[in-house]
Amino acid sequence: MKILLVMAGGSIGALSRYAVSLWAAKLLGTRFPFGTLIVNLTGCFLIGLAFTLADRGLSVMNPSMRLFFMTGYLGALTTFSTYGLETVNSLRAGTYLVGVSNFLVNNFLGGALVILGMVAGRLR
Repeated sequence: MKILLVMAGGSIGALSRYAVSLWAAKLLGTRFPFGTLIVNLTGCFLIGLAFTLADRGLSVMNPSMRLFFMTGYLGALTTFSTYGLETVNSLRAGTYLVGVSNFLVNNFLGGALVILGMVAGRLR
């Protein structure tokens, strides 16, 4: 059952990401990745909201809904939301080195690995 919840949420999240990307490209153009920005920022807001509701014990965010929405839907919509939550939770917990390191490593190493992947993709 748990796997089905993640799969269902993931399917809807992936379709949502695709739809938002198409909508943003049509409405705002393609010179900037607005679709990705929109889903990443929306995902950050939604995971913060969902986490807080679950943390407060509200029944709307029971364990099944967390699997469906947070792991499945938001996981497919964007992994940036999880990264944002983990970074903020580290800072909230007072583990500043972990939070700042997570921020720096994800951004700088992530960017470097994108470049490395692009370079590797050019090799024959």
